[in-house]
Amino acid sequence: MNFLAHFLLSDNEDDLRLGNLLGDVVKGRVERYDHPGVTPRLRTGIRLHRTIDSFSDSHAVVRRSKQRIAARYGRLSGVIVDVYYDHVLAREWATHGQGTLPAFAEDVYDTLDRHLARLPADVHPLVRAMTRGDWLAGYADIANIERALRGLARRARVAAGIGTAAEELARDYDALSEDVAEFFPALRAHCTRFLADATADG
Repeated sequence: MNFLAHFLLSDNEDDLRLGNLLGDVVKGRVERYDHPGVTPRLRTGIRLHRTIDSFSDSHAVVRRSKQRIAARYGRLSGVIVDVYYDHVLAREWATHGQGTLPAFAEDVYDTLDRHLARLPADVHPLVRAMTRGDWLAGYADIANIERALRGLARRARVAAGIGTAAEELARDYDALSEDVAEFFPALRAHCTRFLADATADG
């Protein structure tokens, strides 16, 4: 899953949002992560990010989505499908989201801005770029998806081949929409159970 899905599954909690953002940054044992302002709930957000990724990577529906483009993109299919799913979530926010997408996006940006000092300095450029470019609401526009994929292709040599993946997104949108409709409620239920267990464990 990509940024929009992770924030949506953060239960509107600031510390879960912060932790979910850090899920790809923090390596190793979460309990050893230390930074000014870290809290147990922020660590739960990091774990939530990891459980979202592990549940998604092993789910049959996500594998089906990846298989549609695997012949062309190989092991990069997972990165691409993460972006595809955020596009579907944004386009179909009335079904999967909360309130309006622009209002949700602004609330997330506000959370990140108010708590910027609690995030490592190397994450600050990402936060500023996300806010300045309104990435979360922008996922609804396939032109922004194309720009995001081309940006990934420019920044990482291993991802050089994904710059044209928006073509498959346009072609397969209806099938991807069906995949998200089947998969996302199961992911949401999984996250609800995870957070309930985390709360019970203190």
